[in-house]
Amino acid sequence: MELTIQQGDLAFAVARALGSVSTKSPLPLLSCVLLEADKGGLRVTGTDLDVTTSVRVACTVASVGKTAVSARHFHEVVRKMPKGALTLAVRDNQCRVDYGDGKGWSRFPVQDPAEFPRLPELKGESRVAIEGATLSRLAARTLYSASTEETRPQLNGVLVVSGDKKVTFVATDGHRLSRATRQGAFEGLSAQGIIVPTRALQAVSRTAEEATSPVEIEIAAGRNQAGFGTQVGEYRVQIITRLLEGTYPNYEQVIPKDNPRALTARRTDLIEAIDIVASHADNVTKQVRFSLRKQELGVSSATQELGAGEQTLAAEYDGEPLEIGYNAGYLLEILRSIPTEQVVFRLKTALSAGVIEPVGALPQADEELLCLIMPLRLPDASG
Repeated sequence: MELTIQQGDLAFAVARALGSVSTKSPLPLLSCVLLEADKGGLRVTGTDLDVTTSVRVACTVASVGKTAVSARHFHEVVRKMPKGALTLAVRDNQCRVDYGDGKGWSRFPVQDPAEFPRLPELKGESRVAIEGATLSRLAARTLYSASTEETRPQLNGVLVVSGDKKVTFVATDGHRLSRATRQGAFEGLSAQGIIVPTRALQAVSRTAEEATSPVEIEIAAGRNQAGFGTQVGEYRVQIITRLLEGTYPNYEQVIPKDNPRALTARRTDLIEAIDIVASHADNVTKQVRFSLRKQELGVSSATQELGAGEQTLAAEYDGEPLEIGYNAGYLLEILRSIPTEQVVFRLKTALSAGVIEPVGALPQADEELLCLIMPLRLPDASG
């Protein structure tokens, strides 16, 4: 195996593949990236068996072949090499990279590429394409709500559903829920959708931010794997992930339809008040109190160990006075995901789910966002 490649191209490919390389696996090959040279160029692949990232880059191939090298060490050295052409050759169980017009070289031990996990083959039964910027936005507006607990593994990811002339991303951990949608022709994933693991969707989202072509989602025939492929400039990047199994909860049933109380306030004012007042909140519950009164909102928190704080904000509210408790961390993540100047809380009682939505249209007029949050019981809670 021998080829000539630009340092920037090799560094980019190895860095992207490195994102899927295992950090703790007892299998030595899972700490490697696979380098495969063929007539079409070089493909660099990393995997932890759950998420696989493969990047194809252009190069001049003198002889085809493949090898596996330690991912982190190889990346650390290659990224430091000067820009320009590199010559990569594999001989006698060593991978040698020459750089700087022959002024420097590095040599790396290799492992048997035949033992490297085979790349999953996607013979898709369905596929859909989403613009990279759209996918990245929808992911950012939902990922934070996914569960990190293993008791209900199907909640450790984001549900992606297409149909009814829209694509919908949903995540929940039982304490909060976020649903982001985009109108358009996105048929292809079926009504039940797919559940993409959080880590995989984070990787896809990072790539989608830089995508120069739509992200093509292809679902394997057994519906246990999905591939996300796109162009990033001249590079072809594909991320393949195992999908989470199980039935996703009927999230539509938990979204209240009859919350009569509406509280409207400036989003940045809320973030500031909650962030400051939460400094006095309990370290476990992170509870802050909302005191809803005519045309104002009080945000407060008090603990014996950390003292107390309160801030009053101007707000639109005409309902009966209401005291309600929330996890400050959950509130901040929700508010930071909403891009509008104002938000509205739609509430019913101090113990029932509340809905938080943007006021006015989102910057992208064909997109919608809804967030749900469960309250925390206050010591003197009442409806």
